[in-house]
Amino acid sequence: MFSNTDEKIIAWYNCFRGKRKGSLLLQIMLRMGESKMNESEKLKVVLADRDGFYLQKLKRCLERKGDMTVVGMTDSGPAVLEMVRKLNADIVLLDILLGDRDGFWVLESLKKLGSDCICIMISAMDSDKMVRRAIGFGADYYMAKPIQGELLLERIHQLIEGEKRDKYEPSMNLNEEKSVYVIEGSYQNLEADISTTLSRMGISASIKGYHFIRRAIMMAVDNEEVLIGITKGLYPDIGKLFKTSASKVERAIRHAIESAWKKNGQQVYFEVVGYLTMDKPTNGQFIAALTEYFRIRQNEVSKKIS
Repeated sequence: MFSNTDEKIIAWYNCFRGKRKGSLLLQIMLRMGESKMNESEKLKVVLADRDGFYLQKLKRCLERKGDMTVVGMTDSGPAVLEMVRKLNADIVLLDILLGDRDGFWVLESLKKLGSDCICIMISAMDSDKMVRRAIGFGADYYMAKPIQGELLLERIHQLIEGEKRDKYEPSMNLNEEKSVYVIEGSYQNLEADISTTLSRMGISASIKGYHFIRRAIMMAVDNEEVLIGITKGLYPDIGKLFKTSASKVERAIRHAIESAWKKNGQQVYFEVVGYLTMDKPTNGQFIAALTEYFRIRQNEVSKKIS
């Protein structure tokens, strides 16, 4: 038999345990509610590969961090189109070799449908010819198997950020093919590499100067003559694209460079241009140096491919 004191202690314990259980249950319910609220914000992914085991492996990799959800898996080309259309997918990861129609057919069909989902081709065939074909058919990125999970996630987020920035930027209505070249054994857009370099310098994509600098470099890589008179030529041209004045373009670029110099931009700039300068470069010097850097890289890659 228990004494009165023992009974009181047991009663208090049971009461506390009940409250704790209730508290834990409440926390679980709240977390479940949060996950349901955030489910609609996750990136929707469709996977296509003939290897069912590989599909499951990809699914676990993509859903690990909680910002993506795999809404469909298949080995059929037509099924990919149906999933993208019905499930409103944001991203498609596919192999070249599928059950019926191949990955190139899928890319071409998505382009005809006007789909704006990001397409990443993952294949064991990593020849330059295959990569060029994939990009030509509309792939946003190409990765050779076997792939590293962390690298895949990094590339996906880079492409997503690029899509968000493109929505901010006006279209240039160019009929030219994308400027594509090799980095780390695979193809990547010139635009994406410029974005990465600017981010490393500490220039945030949230400021207008970031977008102005990136566009200026791309224009100068394509035609170096635009650097001859940036005040009367380059700034006004960028201003027209972004529907702003040349003076605001100049000021935003100057602000972006100043922002980089206050962070780690000086060291990254040194790595890029090959010499150390204590003085902050002018807008023209900054754009010209980076333009030369990316032009050299393109020329090196062209030699490797030819």
